[in-house]
Order: sequence, then C-alpha cells, then structure tokens
Amino acid sequence: MKKFVFVLVSVAAAMTVSAGINSNRDVPAPTDMNVEPGTHSCVVTWSDDYNSAWNLRYRLYAEEPAESVLLHSVTAASYTGNSYDAITLPAPWGGTNVRAGNREIYFRNNYNNDGSYGNITYTIPEGYSNDTFTLMVTTYATNANGAGNLTVATPQTEAVTHYFSAGDTYYWVVTASSGEKIIITTPDSQYSPSISLMAVYSGDATSAKLRANEWTYVNNLSKTTYTIEGLEINTDYEVQVQAIGEGGSLSDWCKPDVFTTLEEEPFVPFVHILGDIDDQYWAPDIGTKMEYDPENELYTATIHVEEDRTFGFSTELDVDDLGGWNYLLPYRFGPESDGEFVLKDEYLGQTLPLSFDNYGNIRVLTAGDYEVTVSLENNYIIIGKISGPDHGYDIGDVNHNHEVGISDVSALIDYLLDSENNAVCPICADVNGMDGVTIADVSALIDMLLSM
Repeated sequence: MKKFVFVLVSVAAAMTVSAGINSNRDVPAPTDMNVEPGTHSCVVTWSDDYNSAWNLRYRLYAEEPAESVLLHSVTAASYTGNSYDAITLPAPWGGTNVRAGNREIYFRNNYNNDGSYGNITYTIPEGYSNDTFTLMVTTYATNANGAGNLTVATPQTEAVTHYFSAGDTYYWVVTASSGEKIIITTPDSQYSPSISLMAVYSGDATSAKLRANEWTYVNNLSKTTYTIEGLEINTDYEVQVQAIGEGGSLSDWCKPDVFTTLEEEPFVPFVHILGDIDDQYWAPDIGTKMEYDPENELYTATIHVEEDRTFGFSTELDVDDLGGWNYLLPYRFGPESDGEFVLKDEYLGQTLPLSFDNYGNIRVLTAGDYEVTVSLENNYIIIGKISGPDHGYDIGDVNHNHEVGISDVSALIDYLLDSENNAVCPICADVNGMDGVTIADVSALIDMLLSM
C-alpha cells in the first residue's frame, strides 16, 4: 500500500492568496472603471497611464453574502500516480476501501471479494449542534470513470442518491452535529464514480449561494477593456480590476462596480416607408427603414417627397399573429384627426398639403422634406414639418405653374375665400414670410409683381 500525504487548503483562501500575492501599494490601481451591461455579457473598460497589464475578477453580487464557510476540501489532483493504490484520506476525512491515482479518488464495494462495502466519510468538527452543512462533489471529467451513483446521508438526514455524468457537480444539504459523520456510499455494484473534488461547507452553500461568494479571475490582460461573457440575464454582478506593476507587483483592487445584466431584448419589428419616394417600390420590406428609438418606443425618418407622390407604411409585426408584413393605416397626424392635417409641437396651425388616396396612403401635394414619426405602441403616425422654401418652386408661385404671375394672385384670393376647396402651396403662398397665409400675402404678392 502506498501512503499519500495530503495538505488541506481552503478554496476561498487559496483564491485570496493568489490574487493578492506581491501586493504593492506603490503600484497605482486602475481608475475610471466603467461597465456596459448586455443580456449575457458586459464590456468593462478602465484607465491606467502607468501600467501595461491587469487582472480582472467578477462574481455574482449578494448584498448579504451567503452564510457558508468552507471547512475542508480534498482534491484528487495530488494523486498523480499511473496506478490506483489504497489510500488513507486525511482527517477529518476517512473511509473504507478508498483508492486513488491518475488524479482520481474512488472507493470499492466487495474489495478483495470479501463482501465489504466501501465509503468516504467526513467527521463534523467540534462546536456544532444540529447544524446545516453542504457537501459538494465534482466527479472526474476525462473519461467514463466519472459517471455513476453516489448516496449521501447523516444520522439526522435521510440518504439521497444522485447520478453523476462525467464532470458533474452536485450539492447535498444535510443536518449533523459534532462527531457525527457525513457518509458517502454508492449503490453501484463494484466501483463508485471517480471524484475530482470534495468539499464541506458550514451552512447552505448550494450552487447559487456559493457562486455569489466566489470570484472568477481573468489574469494578465494587455488591454484596458475586457468583455465578460456567459452571464445570466437580469442578474446582479460585481467586477474589479487591479494593475500588474514591474516585477509582478500588484496594485489594490479598484472600487467594485455592481451592475445588472439586461433582460432578454424584446422583439423590435421593422417599420418601412414605401411608395413613390426615392425610386422605391411598393414591396413592404424594401422601403426606407425607420430608425427605432427604444427609450420613447418611436420610429422616425426624414424623407424627401416630390409633388403629387404617394407613400405609406409597412411593418413585419402582425397584429393578428398570422405572420408576414402588414400595412399601417395613417391613424392620425399630430393632435388633430378630423379634417386638417396639423403639424406637431411648435408647428401647430400650419396646414400640411396632404391628402389620402383610396387605399389610405398619404398623397403629397407639395414636394419637400418631411419628418415622419410612427408609434406602434400607441397606433399613430405624425407628419412633421416641411422643408423651407427651397422645394423646387419660387415664393409667389402659388399655383405651381413654374412662374409668378397674375394667376397666382387669383389662386391666392380664391384660396382665402374658400380654402377648403382650393389647395395651394402654403410655402409659396406665404409671400411675406409671416408663417401663415393671410390677406397680407395678397398685397405682398402684388408688390412683388409690380417690382418685376
């Protein structure tokens, strides 16, 4: 029998020592750390004018860390022999028919064909009475030796069996008092699954609580930015960075940044403007794609439309859940919906030269640049301000016949007498530039003609 001497090391303590080795306060810590969270990742950036290498660590964040302490652990990595030998586990671990080798620990039933049963035990230290403990076991991952059943019980906790696949980790939460044993057995006929790591914690140290206290380290980074991946959605994490100075000296860890990963991004349908603009077709998915503003849940675009052209809107959102694209009807234009199309906000009161065709699409009577806003959330479409006078026609060309003459005076007077039945260009008709078409524009137009 080959006897092995094993030194027990706390996993948490080992992490702390390795992270803080050669700590030197003369090495300045990184500054201005910033975290941009995503759904399953985040981008961490920081500033450092003195150093060229850094370590980063992150973990699940808990305002009140889990009340669990690692008492003892055993790792099979020290058992490196190519053959399997009987071993004696170091106290407070023990067991019967326990063997190790090839970085594996296991026990046997019916060892030497004597009908005996194997087990591994852990004896509860002094100072506990009917307390909660957690036994964690990770099985060997390299081959099928790590697969099989393990059963755990204490005098106060009924036996619970778990089937391990290779490389699996499982936590048993049990109740015990000082001097009592946590006993690991197997219902398998001969060999237990091979174990890579065993650890006992005081308290409930199930995976979520345990991970909330364990850092994940990323060392020797050469850039002041790093993307952490594989995070859980809508979950709190904390992250820190430290600098590596000359000779391997380490700075203090910078102040931790606690952040929350995002929830799953909702489906955001496209909204397109389509029709007789920009030489587009009426195919619903090839028009001008509107830009989405997630903060206000609005789609916006600025388009140039020539005179007497028609356009509409489409979206891939199917309100009837039937799939495909749907055309959007123009529900309203600004705050008014009965008759006149009125500009929004500071442009209220200026009439837009728009109309509907038989299909509910928008017909533009005056060429120009239009600001368009669509809300799928509240079901409306707003046509914003028109571009200035540079729209292909001169001021005073009220009837758009490409010349300013007496006919424009007549058109303007007819409009003022019966504006509902006489559509004119409000840009060209606002001759005096006073924002609005009034009788004063007739005088201004006559003065313009007399001065020509």
